[in-house]
Amino acid sequence: MRNALLSTLLLLAFVSGAGSGCGSGGGKVAAVVNGTVITVKDVDDRLTALNPATRALFAGQKGRLLDQMVTESVLLQEANRRGLARNSEVRRLAREAERQIVVGKLLDDLRRERQPAVSDEQVASFYESNKENFKQPDTWRASHILVTEEADAKKALDRIKGGEPFAKVAQEVSIDPSKARGGDIGFFSKGQVIPEFEEAVLKLKPGEMSGILKTPLGYHIILLAEQKDAHVRSLEEVQEQVRQILQNQQGQQNVQQAVQELRSKARVKIEEKFSAPPVPAGEPVSAQKPAS
Repeated sequence: MRNALLSTLLLLAFVSGAGSGCGSGGGKVAAVVNGTVITVKDVDDRLTALNPATRALFAGQKGRLLDQMVTESVLLQEANRRGLARNSEVRRLAREAERQIVVGKLLDDLRRERQPAVSDEQVASFYESNKENFKQPDTWRASHILVTEEADAKKALDRIKGGEPFAKVAQEVSIDPSKARGGDIGFFSKGQVIPEFEEAVLKLKPGEMSGILKTPLGYHIILLAEQKDAHVRSLEEVQEQVRQILQNQQGQQNVQQAVQELRSKARVKIEEKFSAPPVPAGEPVSAQKPAS
């Protein structure tokens, strides 16, 4: 219950503009919720504030994000009507959430201030010592056409055999999202596609096309574009990934050191009955308050 309430508080804090501040800066109106304006700028600001992965989910679908903001505004207005902002438990959790957010921001600042420089020599050394972690399994790149009826699959196959480009037919008849890329589903390794599809691909050579394949998804026509044998990725391929790993490792150590420096400068007195062993060096620092 406590965690659920805290999560809700953090959500409401993030969208608090939906109840009072939305639209305060003017601009084109996107929606009005019980007299509260949500502007296009509000939607754009929300989209910008999302993490990259979540932002990608709303790419080209701002209407979905606006609908979510409308729901949040309705909920926040109802919470305000009930006076929940004055509830003692809500206020206590809000203070706790604020502490965690502020400390988290400080840790981010410390991490940026002490961002380590990683040399090419360090990258090369790490790569040589950890080559096993950069193995690439056998991979295949395929395109496919997916339809729900076998008759439609036969028509599509006849068109391709008649000389029409596979990608063109895929764009026109496939029901799979890959149709936008001419049916291309990119590279995959064993276990990443459904068994029937994988089995059919393994029988093909690059440039070959399957017949009609039935799977639980429907009827497929598959074109194998490329196949890569298992190999260890080269240093050139992974050097930026390695650099990021080393920066994260050293950055965490630098933040831990900064925290210890701040602790050493502070005047701290802990009553004996509450004393606890120090946090081991290198243990991740968290802004999370220990459970009581």
